[in-house]
Amino acid sequence: MTNDLHPEPAPRLLIVSYHFPPAETVGARRPAALAAFAARQGWDVRVLTAVGANQGTVPVPVPEEHLIRVAPSPRLPRPGRGGGGAVTGGGTASPSRLRRIRAGADRLLVKVGMELLLPDPQLNWIRPPARTFDRAAAGWRPDVILASGPPFSGFVVAATLARRFRAPWVADYRDLWSVGNDHWVRTALRRAVDKRLERRVLRTVAACVTVSEPLADTIHHTFGVRTRVVMNGIDRRPVPAESAATPAGVDASGATLTLAHTGYIYPGRRDPGPLVDAIALLGADAARVHVIFAGEDHGITRAAAERAGVADSVTLLGPVSPEKSWRIQADADALVLLMWNDPRDAGTMTGKIFDYLQARRPVLLLGYENGVAARLLRERGAGVVANDPAAIASQLREWLAVKERTGRVPAVPATALDGLFREDQLGRYLDILRDAAGRQRTGRRAGPPGPAAVSATVR
Repeated sequence: MTNDLHPEPAPRLLIVSYHFPPAETVGARRPAALAAFAARQGWDVRVLTAVGANQGTVPVPVPEEHLIRVAPSPRLPRPGRGGGGAVTGGGTASPSRLRRIRAGADRLLVKVGMELLLPDPQLNWIRPPARTFDRAAAGWRPDVILASGPPFSGFVVAATLARRFRAPWVADYRDLWSVGNDHWVRTALRRAVDKRLERRVLRTVAACVTVSEPLADTIHHTFGVRTRVVMNGIDRRPVPAESAATPAGVDASGATLTLAHTGYIYPGRRDPGPLVDAIALLGADAARVHVIFAGEDHGITRAAAERAGVADSVTLLGPVSPEKSWRIQADADALVLLMWNDPRDAGTMTGKIFDYLQARRPVLLLGYENGVAARLLRERGAGVVANDPAAIASQLREWLAVKERTGRVPAVPATALDGLFREDQLGRYLDILRDAAGRQRTGRRAGPPGPAAVSATVR
């Protein structure tokens, strides 16, 4: 009777995320999904973000009045946003030379920024939210705060607000910070400074969450903080009709095997070279294989295809919208997932793998064969892992034969997706946040995790 007359108030969750819709960046998707799921479960959700209401086209998952949009200040120069043209030798540089100069300047700016700006180039967002949150939130106060990074300036913001409101905060690592992140190239001195800063920031954290068991182990063993695993999961969306996105000039008939890669290609980390070399090994059958690349690749793919002599088997679309990317995935016979073939990438569970699973096309993964992504594909029967061009060529021949015989490479079984949808993962996330808030109310401090605390991933 008492509970009916005095129901428990909705738990109040503040999500601190530099990236958030309407921005189209991949970093916005995980915090946006959590905000939407928590609101559907009856939580009172507010989101603190640096993204303005006009900075993208992605639908915003919570009411605009529940968003606290605070712009970074002061504005820092951004790569690719430079002004006029360069002049050398008394004359105006050619457009191609200007592009090379600007690209070189951008790379230098990024390298200097990543080395000197602490904790990251978004440090100009740390003070503005702390100064303006009270006024923007109009008296609203959180029971628990979650910060999603990178960028890790958001962790500093969350820790500051947590002290002010005497609320627990949880650190969500979409990627690692000072240790275990070899995609972020830094000097040894900068790594040491980052590690010291990260340790200091985590002194007050109630719990950490990340996307895979190896990453959770790294955080726990380095900083002694209880760390849970919540994978990204598959976002439910209508699967586009087939043949809606095949580029002009690409033969999608039963005689041609069409593969697709969507997303960014990192120089030295995600290498399409073994795939194009495998196509070259097919001899006359190379003309029956076509690979569509959608996304920024810095010219790496074209150079590799020309070197292998299979430029006609590759179509480069450049960056495309998320909707077109999903159509390309659904329309392909198979999907190519490029990752880093290195043990240091063992814990990387790229969000792209869940997009691919949603399309239900078999996946060809080029990357570390003993990593969590490779294990997921094998255990789910959703694809194959290969890095040697000869092994890749053998798989292409197998798919070619199947398509010639049946007209279509079979879809990944729907059962392979069981337990991997976003809502399957986010239910555990709310349990973690509820537990953190509960410990704060009872005065219990976060201790090291028990034997099962760091393992919550779906098998």
